[in-house]
Amino acid sequence: MRLTSIGSAAALAAMLIAPASAGIIPYASRTAFDAQGTVTSIDWSVFGPFGTTISTPDFRTVGSVTVGVASSQGELSRHDEGTDFSGDFAPGDHLLTDAGSESDSFIISFGAPVRGFGAQVEPDYLTGDWSGTVTLYDASSTVIGTFAILGTRGTAEDNSAPFFGFISSVADISFATFVVDQSAISLPPAGAVAVNTMDVLGVVPESSSLSMAAAGLLGLAGMFLLRRRAITS
Repeated sequence: MRLTSIGSAAALAAMLIAPASAGIIPYASRTAFDAQGTVTSIDWSVFGPFGTTISTPDFRTVGSVTVGVASSQGELSRHDEGTDFSGDFAPGDHLLTDAGSESDSFIISFGAPVRGFGAQVEPDYLTGDWSGTVTLYDASSTVIGTFAILGTRGTAEDNSAPFFGFISSVADISFATFVVDQSAISLPPAGAVAVNTMDVLGVVPESSSLSMAAAGLLGLAGMFLLRRRAITS
């Protein structure tokens, strides 16, 4: 059965499946997430118009938030719902997606730790039922929570892509990895996902350099690439 309710789908899906060092609460609604404080919205068009290939790691600053994007294959892509992407986001949504490698890792980082972030998420390639995980890391690359996510992707372009948001009790979220189950196409779990506008909550004062964040992104991307190769070998 198709999951048509964003709230009910994400509420069932965003479940903690690994220990967290701080209290982390999942949110199934952008409205509910945004009500928790002042958010900065990261519109992925800051990385270029639809059709742009992003060489990673790459960074942009929006308001008080510096956001970094990375992948183990070194590339991500920009697409727009209804223009060069057909899914369940709202028409015109600016998306950040995988760039063609179905076994890629997909990593988003913050120049300074944040309390939380959230976006609507779908697989880049798969249609039908899907599942995956979002893993949160602190500045030392220690896992502070891993959450199961799931949904059903179609091509309705009706804003029904599920929202997944996460808020920590302290501002300690520095990195996040996104993984979806690619078993339907005989590949290991991969980062071939698409996300729309990301709302970010609670940036702390800049305490680490952008170069440190870049090093962290490269290290995580390399770790996930080696893991993918080990699984497929």
